[in-house]
Amino acid sequence: MPARRKRFLWQEHPIRGLAETWIVGMAMLWVLSYQVGVVSPFVLGNGVLFVCGVCGLWSALRIRLPGGSQLRRAVAELAVGLSLSLVMGAGLSVPARWLGWEGIWQESSLGPVIAVALLWATGPGYLLARLGVRVWLRWQHLRRRRMLWAITHAHLTLVVLVACLAALAIFGVANYSGSTTLLQPERANLLTSFLDSLLHSVFPAVSIVAILTIMALVAILPPSALFSYVVARGTTRRLEALVAAARALREGNYGARVEVVGEDEVAQLQADLNAMAEELERTLHDLEVQRDTVTHLLEARRQLVATVSHELRTPVATVRALLESALDRREEEAPASLRHDLEVVQGEVLRLQGLIDDLFALSQAEAAGLAVDCRPDDVGLIAAGMVEALAPLAWKAGRVEVVAELPSDLPPAWVDRGRLEQVLANLLRNAIRYTPPGGIVAVVARPEDDAVRIEVKDTGEGIAPEDLPHVWERFYHGPDGGAGLGLALARELTEAMGGSISVESTPGRGSCFALRLPRAGSVPEAWPADHGADAGHRIVDEGLDKAPSL
Repeated sequence: MPARRKRFLWQEHPIRGLAETWIVGMAMLWVLSYQVGVVSPFVLGNGVLFVCGVCGLWSALRIRLPGGSQLRRAVAELAVGLSLSLVMGAGLSVPARWLGWEGIWQESSLGPVIAVALLWATGPGYLLARLGVRVWLRWQHLRRRRMLWAITHAHLTLVVLVACLAALAIFGVANYSGSTTLLQPERANLLTSFLDSLLHSVFPAVSIVAILTIMALVAILPPSALFSYVVARGTTRRLEALVAAARALREGNYGARVEVVGEDEVAQLQADLNAMAEELERTLHDLEVQRDTVTHLLEARRQLVATVSHELRTPVATVRALLESALDRREEEAPASLRHDLEVVQGEVLRLQGLIDDLFALSQAEAAGLAVDCRPDDVGLIAAGMVEALAPLAWKAGRVEVVAELPSDLPPAWVDRGRLEQVLANLLRNAIRYTPPGGIVAVVARPEDDAVRIEVKDTGEGIAPEDLPHVWERFYHGPDGGAGLGLALARELTEAMGGSISVESTPGRGSCFALRLPRAGSVPEAWPADHGADAGHRIVDEGLDKAPSL
């Protein structure tokens, strides 16, 4: 429905609508008052009927439809109908008598009693019109929702059109040739001629057309509805089956099918829907097979990583022990070249052992989660121990200086000592590796509101902006290589302890990895055991979701 029509129809409050109706009625009576003695009594009688009809339709189309229950709507409509009768019967006739317009019904062919009675009868006419409005709105709703009633609506529209054309043809031939009029030519003007034509010919014709149309509708509606039901039921039934099948597919029942009946367009649509459903079901089945295959491959990969890392730990530890023993034999002076080679081998063995430990830890995370046993601990002491252990190796291997700036009054944090040492070792090894000779790696700690912050800074080459979002991904490595395990493990261990880790980097100036660990005073006593279990489950979920390929 257009916006202008929506703004006009059924938008006014009953009081305002009744006031508009009174104004319209008074204006029409004022025009008719100038035609007394000029037009025939038949025209004046039709004028009174015209006033009643227009006022009733105006109220029926302008006053808003009441809401609520059926009883409440009925009471509201009855109240408006009674008020309209008072407005038309008393609100028009009394002022007309004061203004000297009573000649309208006194000289009309209806007589004064019937004319005034018709004014009072506008209220019941309004109620019939509102009932018709309700039926029409309900019919519009039905024909929009069901094709069966849409077809019936098309049939009834044709009936109305034929009835209107037939009535117009009848009145076009008859043209009221036998009617007489008292129109006085010397007193006639353009308005009088227009009213005489309107009320003498057009209004009766339109009224009879409307009556014939209503009669035709009453007579044709039952057989037309039956005809539409019989003829269209087969088509609508097939369409309803299509709708049901499409709804079933949308709800996940991919085995839903519809029986193909006939060879028309609906049958083609049924066949296409069945073909689409079969293709969709086959595709989903293939996806399920692929998902199961990927799941088995991931499980096989995890088992392979766990087995290989576990089996390699013992021989690598043995090789490392033998190398340390050979380097510690000071009583037997080895050639400088041999000693250099042994030191290089020792460094590579240490690196290999770190990678194997990281692989083993990640396989544990995917299998059953990383267990953490968080307790109040001095993170400054832990960080100082890691710096003291790795500083000589960093200087010896790459002339990189590792320093610490750890305040003595650093508050304790809820951490797992072993896991925190593992995180710091990964961060320090990563910083040492990417810091050129002569560079510095610094470990700085400071308290925050509810956490302890530990930063590992370096003066290395930094991380490229396009690589920065991916440094926490498993097996991701930048252009400089690497296994891509240390930072991923550091993040998962930190989150397992209830902390967080972040990174800031400027290419050419270095990087800063920051750990935030919860302070001991900000965590309830029952937190460590419960949180550790939850964190372990969380790591398992993250590992399976990322599903990397080794």
